Amino acid sequence: MSPLKMDLVCIGVLFAITLFLFRGIVFDNMAFSSEGDTAAALSYTHAGQTIKETEGIDPLWMPHFFSGMPTFGNVAYVPHNINYLQTPVVAIIKLLYLNSTWSWLVVHYFLGGVFMFFLARITLHVSRPAALIAAITFMVSPYAIGLAGEGHGSKLMALMYLPLVFLLTHMLLERRDLLSFGLLSAAIGTLMLTNHMQIVYYVFMVIGLYLIYQIIMDFRENKLLVAKKAALFAGTLLVGVCISSYVYLSVYEYSTYSIRGGGTAGSTGGLSYDYATNWSWNPWETIVFLIPSFFGFSSQHPTTWQGQPAVLPLYWGSMPFHTSSVYVGIIPILLSLVALIYRRNRVTIFFAILTVIVFLISFGKHFPLVYDLLFTYLPFFNKFRAPSMILHLIPFTTAVLGAYGFVFLLDTRDQAHQSSGQKLKKGLLYATGGLAAVLILGLVFKSFFYQTLAGSWFVKEGENYGEQTQQVIAALKPLRFDLLWKDYIKFVLIFAASVAAIIAYLNKKIHAGALGASLVAILLVDLVIIDTKFINPKPSSTLEENFRPDATISYLKQQPGLFRVAPLPVGSSLFMDNTFAYHGIQSIGGYSPAKLKIYQTMLDSCIGKGPDPNFPLNMNIINMLNVKYIVVPFQLPDDRFQLVYVDQATKKLTYLNPFALPRAFFVKDAVVAHNQTEVFNALNSMSFNAKTTAVLEKALSQQITSPDSSSVEITEYKSRRITVKVFTSSPALLVLGEVYYPAGWKAYIDGTETEIHKTNYILRSLVVPAGSHEILFEFNPPLYEIGWTLSNVAWGLAAVCILLGVWRTPWVRSRFAGKPREHARG
Repeated sequence: MSPLKMDLVCIGVLFAITLFLFRGIVFDNMAFSSEGDTAAALSYTHAGQTIKETEGIDPLWMPHFFSGMPTFGNVAYVPHNINYLQTPVVAIIKLLYLNSTWSWLVVHYFLGGVFMFFLARITLHVSRPAALIAAITFMVSPYAIGLAGEGHGSKLMALMYLPLVFLLTHMLLERRDLLSFGLLSAAIGTLMLTNHMQIVYYVFMVIGLYLIYQIIMDFRENKLLVAKKAALFAGTLLVGVCISSYVYLSVYEYSTYSIRGGGTAGSTGGLSYDYATNWSWNPWETIVFLIPSFFGFSSQHPTTWQGQPAVLPLYWGSMPFHTSSVYVGIIPILLSLVALIYRRNRVTIFFAILTVIVFLISFGKHFPLVYDLLFTYLPFFNKFRAPSMILHLIPFTTAVLGAYGFVFLLDTRDQAHQSSGQKLKKGLLYATGGLAAVLILGLVFKSFFYQTLAGSWFVKEGENYGEQTQQVIAALKPLRFDLLWKDYIKFVLIFAASVAAIIAYLNKKIHAGALGASLVAILLVDLVIIDTKFINPKPSSTLEENFRPDATISYLKQQPGLFRVAPLPVGSSLFMDNTFAYHGIQSIGGYSPAKLKIYQTMLDSCIGKGPDPNFPLNMNIINMLNVKYIVVPFQLPDDRFQLVYVDQATKKLTYLNPFALPRAFFVKDAVVAHNQTEVFNALNSMSFNAKTTAVLEKALSQQITSPDSSSVEITEYKSRRITVKVFTSSPALLVLGEVYYPAGWKAYIDGTETEIHKTNYILRSLVVPAGSHEILFEFNPPLYEIGWTLSNVAWGLAAVCILLGVWRTPWVRSRFAGKPREHARG
């Protein structure tokens, strides 16, 4: 077979693996998941499409979630797909997967494997079996496989582009030509347009560290070369960032107002330290790279409970919960150790250093020496939560190191490496013997081991099941131990099988092809056993069924007028249910991992802190948000609210709030609070009445009075345009019950722009002169149009660089220009 055909065979193997793993998705047109983040994404998509179809505009602001929020700035909904490179590629490859609905996720697993294969072949120059082992390690690592089921499609896409971006970075630094410049620029732009900022950030850390490593290695020998590499790399970053500016300019602007930023214009703040480090990886849990169920495997592990199928909280590690596994397989770890011991070179040393850095960052609060330094000083690092997420890079680093380890095994047939091969064989035999001895002792004394460990192990800190806590934990302990024990047996068997194949090769019992095939087969068995636990396809229809309107939704949709609902209590699954928004019902709740900071602060500081201890709901907030209906799973005081509907199926009660304020209204007076504490003291005060008084954060430049007569009528209400006709007998303050967001919302009185004041911490107001007026509130963030233009110009620049670079290659010039041209290098 020709080299090209052999490469195609390897790619065919990767395709066959994805086809087998995701056969339900491909052949039965099923969905990876029907709930969680998958359902949340569908709710935003449906709401955005509804706005786009009914209003004929790009949905940049959605009034249905959290009383209104910019859903483009937090990439909950992106009106236009400008990922011009990814879109046609995915569309074509989807045909190989029967164009099933959710096969675009499968396509990205396949692309990740292909990119990893070519990184190993082109950049690392390793053999095809080594490249295939690397590709499988990266493509079907359980941590990545779990992403699709969790609804983290953007995270998966960004991760799968890592090998491609690294390959092209290496190509640029080595070749320093126009084609490499254009390709890397396009790849960076494509990576960023996957819209998962945290994984994109980690990819930038990888290639940035690689550049620094190259500079350190080259600095003494050729300083001019170092300058060229740095300049070209900076140029590709600039073009790549410009390609993604359609999204990222708005994201950057929004970040200063979201819970990921400071909440005020120009703030450089980020997440709170405790929130950011909640999912820190405990160093003790690193043992799961060998025994994935050592700490219970997953919070959502399917098992049997009292003779019935069940999903139990079997994870008992240090994180709040864990729904996947960071396991990468025994063979990649074994081969990585071989590479670090016997095959140290410029690449393996870099990837060893990178692996250590990844682990140290993942430890988060458990190793503050590193994490706190980055959290404090590294730009944008404090915008991200879950330090353990960086462990998605470990399959990448072990894939590269494992490929070099396999190459060393092949080299042991050479005279120069035979002694190293014998040392390796002896070490493997000792390790296997030790593991086997522990296994035998475990089989003999299994009951003793369980009794010894059960006293202090298999219990999650703070685990509480109410009055049944002791009984539940007593039942969970043997299940957790059983998981650990079965995985230990699997670990020993996989390790022994791997060692047997390697020793057979070292003893010249099998040839290199058989060794490669054996290790590939063992690796697949090892990973697929874990992967299948995270692949539970659901009928695609069940995803839509999540948003099937229940009786409560149907009742609310029939109610006339402009109003909001309050699903309570705050923080409950009902409050975070996006079903209301899906059906066009405006809610003060919803789900978003990056909501507005001022809104979240208000929820935390006010809504549950009313002045009446017997009824702590702060009605000032409820009323001023135009909450006409309160939906709860319990009874409210009959003397305050009117029960208007009972949903017998879901046990939800819908109450009419008779004190709800209209969406726009005049107040009699305004007070100025000089800081956040004074604002919340006022809003939580028993004497405060949002109907008559507004709390501002700076003094008005114009005098207002309490008008003798006034009227307010909302004549047009759309997502980005609100028109209000008003009359006031004297200059007065009009409060609009919409969320304050200065990055794009503007107000006009009779066509003249006027200042919007931040009111009651989360609302807007403006001073209206005496008389009749038409007021327009309009949302047109200028960065949106600027980003759109800049992205398209940058795509054009990258395309020109690629075309000119292709034209300048000797192969093309020799066929289309008459004679070859010497390939220019930096």
